[in-house]
Amino acid sequence: MNKTASSISLKLSAPIAMAASIVLAAAGPASLMDMCDAGWRHYMGTWHEKTGLVYGCPPERVQSSKGCVNHMFHWKEGGGYGVAIGDCPLILGTALSGLADRYSIMKDDETRRDAAKVARGVLNLAKLHGVKGFVARGLCADDARTICSLSSRDQFTHWVHGLWRYVNSPMAEPALVEEYRMLVVDVARFMEERVTPKRDWNFGLADGGKDPRGICTMWGPELYPHEQARLPMIYLAAYLAVGDKHWLDLYEKYIDEALDKTLLVNGENRGKFAQRMPCYSLYQANVSLELILSYEKNEIRRAKIVSSMRGFAEIAASRAEPCLRNPKAKHYGMCWDGELALTQLIAPGCPRPDMERSFLELTIRRSDLAASGICRAAHVMAAYWRARTTGLVK
Repeated sequence: MNKTASSISLKLSAPIAMAASIVLAAAGPASLMDMCDAGWRHYMGTWHEKTGLVYGCPPERVQSSKGCVNHMFHWKEGGGYGVAIGDCPLILGTALSGLADRYSIMKDDETRRDAAKVARGVLNLAKLHGVKGFVARGLCADDARTICSLSSRDQFTHWVHGLWRYVNSPMAEPALVEEYRMLVVDVARFMEERVTPKRDWNFGLADGGKDPRGICTMWGPELYPHEQARLPMIYLAAYLAVGDKHWLDLYEKYIDEALDKTLLVNGENRGKFAQRMPCYSLYQANVSLELILSYEKNEIRRAKIVSSMRGFAEIAASRAEPCLRNPKAKHYGMCWDGELALTQLIAPGCPRPDMERSFLELTIRRSDLAASGICRAAHVMAAYWRARTTGLVK
């Protein structure tokens, strides 16, 4: 048994420790930081100058704009959102947050340069296609303009959160900060104009058409606890960016009801709600609440936010712990183990720190991050560096 596995076994029950030690011994003693950095560095090699996006594949394999009408193609059942452009705000927003954490520890030029490249691409997702305030899932590499007309609340959430983390980092380039300030106001105005009772609180397609999946609903009775804070989060981000009281008033209009409904995650229906929450949903809930918590001074609101964040983290921990007993176990998500790790790490007071530390290490060592896809590389890198900033990993 290697030294790392041995240290873990001191903190976990015998069955969990045995399963963890077997996986760690097989993986070898490579540095966790080196593994995370190698994965991310590999995918930064696919950064595209024209769009500013990291695609995770050669540009010639990215969705082509050929045959699209008015620089848009439409989502079809079973057809997806386009090759390599389905979740760019989600993946790269997560990466930006991870790079902000990395820079806070390393304070190095490489991280600063990578983050500036990624931030430029993420900003382009709300700019190059020409639909003001719309956050696209990605940009076709051949023309740096064509998009899928269907986005989602998840993409908007990570676009705002990742850029918010970047612009509040000391590594942020002033020109990119100024561009963010303009674009986040465009995003907030887009929400104000489209998320209305007449539209069933759904912002719809880029061209104004109807959302065929219901994934663009930002408010109303259809939302679950993990989705409630997204709209006030966006309005608050606009206020923090430019100081316009109009956006603060909109935040105040929604925040109390949003927090009360988010807090239901800790109520008697937690089990029922959890069944509707893939691992990425838990992570996104805490992402939206993290931004709000950074601003709120109201102690009643802060208590609700912290309680909710810990509630989502506890669900994540309850899914993660059995995977230490059975490392082959999996949950539904885009990068399910990275999402479970991040959900716990973002919450104030990680609910089960010893278990989380062991789970994070297994997550990093589970597979070669340079060969497992950009989504996994981004999430696991972000989880590792958040663990460093919280002191969970030394």
